[in-house]
Amino acid sequence: MRGRTPRWRCVFAVVCALLAAAGIAISLTWGRVFDSVVARQVALVPGSRSFREWEAPSVPLFMDVYLFNWTNSENFPEEKPNLVQLGPYRFKEHRQHVNVTWHVNNGSVAYRTLRSWHFHPSSNGSLDDNVTMLNIIAASAIYSARGWGFLEQKMLSMSLAMFGQHMVVSKPARELLFEGYEDALLDVAKTLPASATGGAPPVDRFGLFYERNNSISTDGYMEVSTGVESGTLPGQVLRWNYQDYLPYYTEECAKLKGSAGEFLPRDLTERSTVTVFVPDLCRSIQLTHKLSGEFGGLPYHRYSVAPESFDNSTSSHHNTCFCNGDCSWGGVMNVSACRYGSPSFISLPHFLHADPALAAAVSGLQPDDDKHSFYFSVEPKLGVPLEVAARFQLNVLIEPNPNIALYEKVPKMLFPIFWVEQSVQTEASIIEELVYARAILDWGATVCACAALLLLVLVALATCCVPRHKYAHPTEGAIISEKPKDEAEMKLNNL
Repeated sequence: MRGRTPRWRCVFAVVCALLAAAGIAISLTWGRVFDSVVARQVALVPGSRSFREWEAPSVPLFMDVYLFNWTNSENFPEEKPNLVQLGPYRFKEHRQHVNVTWHVNNGSVAYRTLRSWHFHPSSNGSLDDNVTMLNIIAASAIYSARGWGFLEQKMLSMSLAMFGQHMVVSKPARELLFEGYEDALLDVAKTLPASATGGAPPVDRFGLFYERNNSISTDGYMEVSTGVESGTLPGQVLRWNYQDYLPYYTEECAKLKGSAGEFLPRDLTERSTVTVFVPDLCRSIQLTHKLSGEFGGLPYHRYSVAPESFDNSTSSHHNTCFCNGDCSWGGVMNVSACRYGSPSFISLPHFLHADPALAAAVSGLQPDDDKHSFYFSVEPKLGVPLEVAARFQLNVLIEPNPNIALYEKVPKMLFPIFWVEQSVQTEASIIEELVYARAILDWGATVCACAALLLLVLVALATCCVPRHKYAHPTEGAIISEKPKDEAEMKLNNL
């Protein structure tokens, strides 16, 4: 037994060595381990925290609407329109995903979105404000008739005069927004075939957001990935309105791409591109890195809508397939194809990054990148949106038509109607959780490596530093006791 290590030390050393090996392995693969844990946490599965927050978001949502009041309409077209921005008319938004259906076979979930808006007292203005803007109903009718024959256009011109249609309408903000207002042309449109109305459903009133409040048809039918299957992300759009492509476009533009905006890729860099599908635009848009900063103690990358996303086909050839009709200006999207043929064009507010000729055609616009850009501020490692400002402006195309008296002398231009900002900012309690999660990601590998090093030190101590045995070898000068010899043995020794 002399010099042998006790059994308990051997067991202790083996256990520490195994734990040290595990710590080293985990530290080397910490990023993948963390991603695996996060993927399970954010996957859209029934009962998960991620699903509960997705189904009925608790984060405060607001929609700010800015209306352009046309102050000199009586002098048009001799004077260019002077526009005064009114608002914001702020609405608190409540959102819930309903009619949720799980598709286990392909790892997806289908749903519709129920939205409701309530006027917020922090608004800068009243819903009773009187606003003068371009008559969109008349503009749409004239645009739809641009390919008609001479007689048909003349009949439309007389009909517009007979029904008292003017270049502008002046209505309270509440009617222009959600409540809507009656118009004789809407009654006429109910009697026309779908080919003449672009397939637009018959309505009894017109408003910019009419019939959207408390509706599940605003965003349409959506089907997105759940992120359960390996290598997939949750929230990626697979089908929209029961189709896996966009019927309004062709080639590359017809593809459904990106997320619905609630879930974004992880491990984003300054070279990453974020793709988001926007139902109101009937297409996906790309956001590129704009700047980086810190929000609530968390680093973020800000991704803004790339100027080429709103560009026309003459400057960006890859956008050619998005151009269904008139694409005379850069910096705008022609969305008339998904708006029942109405002359609808989308830009950033105040024609930011658009053709300078558009802003020059009116007075009162002051584009500002800080106020009018469209961006997502994202925690890059976790892919969590910290701040979102989704902004876009609706413009209506008008152009001269010699056969229709109302538009006989108008210039060809895009007329700004309103712009909207939907903003979301992550709450402080969630920021604290994200700071904790980011600390685990950043320091987890280091902690595991340090723990493994400590365990290896304990192994060395257990195996190398063995205490001396209690029965040590005799040393010089020590008294050695011997068995006394008897008398006979002593005599033999003397011989």
